[in-house]
Amino acid sequence: MNHRKGDYLNGTITHFMGKSYTGQGVKNFYKEIIQEAKKVYFFKGPASSRLSDTLKEIGYAAIRRGNDMEWFLDPLDEDAVEAVYIVDTKTLYLQTNTIDPFFYGTGHEWVTYYDAYQPDRLRDVGLVVRDKHLEGEAWLAKGLQALSRAKLIHDDWEQLIQPGMDWNGINSLLEELQKKHIGFVKLQKNPKLTHRLMGSLTPLGAKDTFASISKNLKTRLYIKGLPGSGKSSFMKKFGEEAKSHGLDVQYIWCGLDANSIDGVVVPELQLSIVDATSPHVYDPEREGDDIVDFFPYIDQTKWDEDELTKIRETYTGEMELATDYISTYFAEAKLIKSLYDSAIDEEKWREIHNRMLETVE
Repeated sequence: MNHRKGDYLNGTITHFMGKSYTGQGVKNFYKEIIQEAKKVYFFKGPASSRLSDTLKEIGYAAIRRGNDMEWFLDPLDEDAVEAVYIVDTKTLYLQTNTIDPFFYGTGHEWVTYYDAYQPDRLRDVGLVVRDKHLEGEAWLAKGLQALSRAKLIHDDWEQLIQPGMDWNGINSLLEELQKKHIGFVKLQKNPKLTHRLMGSLTPLGAKDTFASISKNLKTRLYIKGLPGSGKSSFMKKFGEEAKSHGLDVQYIWCGLDANSIDGVVVPELQLSIVDATSPHVYDPEREGDDIVDFFPYIDQTKWDEDELTKIRETYTGEMELATDYISTYFAEAKLIKSLYDSAIDEEKWREIHNRMLETVE
């Protein structure tokens, strides 16, 4: 699904996760992206796999016009898109029933699909949809509870590691990287700070989109360390230093811990720095890739290895349980989509679909 510059005139696609299932609940950054956008189309209607197809067609139409795109993936279905953002025109198309337009007449438009369904068929599937929805919500709650437990276990893991850290050494490493990659660059502008999601728990386990995010960057820095070794704080400080030099910064937030970041992108430097440890392990594979090694600053004799093994195994067990619950939730959600899709009035749906394609500049 990754496309490079030149595949469709000059347009590119960069993939992000639309939402993530974390130890603190379901997280997304759509409200922040709505603030970035000049024009937002809010797709409203029953849950449907067909809206993903419409969003993809809008995306390809924009790319054929030479626009750069951001696609926001549904973590429950690797082939589904839940939003597309045309970066050049700052136009967002978003399927959501949880966020409403709030700038009517000034860039926000409600695109309703409710009338594109056959009422008789909706009544036929209604009771099954209700039951499946309630069952799915129960499975989702169980999955989020398991993730919450996993987060608490991970916190214990971090606490076990931290006494072995040489924080002065980590700070010196940070200063070295900042001097090397940011140096004396100073842009006379107000820097932009944006937020995106790279990964999430999915029915197939933890997945991320770093390959797509970084494919056109010249420099990719991979942090190797342990939980609790300060990787997220390290990257935030790197981003803050870049901002102080007038550089735009994008924080890539963790898909399992809503308060932690997994990466920083500095577009004007064509640089990313990312946590390259489990569950998203990366290693250098091309020129411009380099490892930022925390291990020389970690004294691994400071904790009991048996205790660490126990924590690691307990954490893995909770994550596997969460994956099972989320997978079951996805199966219910997929069935609901198929039931609603069976009630679509094709003529009315095509009318709305074509009208949305005409909005692409």
